[in-house]
Amino acid sequence: NYAVTVMIGGEPYTLGLFDTAGQEDYDRLRPLSYPQTDVFLVCFSVVSPSSFENVREKVRK
Repeated sequence: NYAVTVMIGGEPYTLGLFDTAGQEDYDRLRPLSYPQTDVFLVCFSVVSPSSFENVREKVRK
């Protein structure tokens, strides 16, 4: 996990990067990692079609 505060237009913003587990066992805990989040990124391997399919299936749930 990584967090940093940056100044944008004279206002402080905290940017955080959290690697959460993708396993179904953590589905109920994962939302606790991003309360009051405005943006999130979903990452997958561009050289692994199954990695992208796993993301698509997770988002559909």
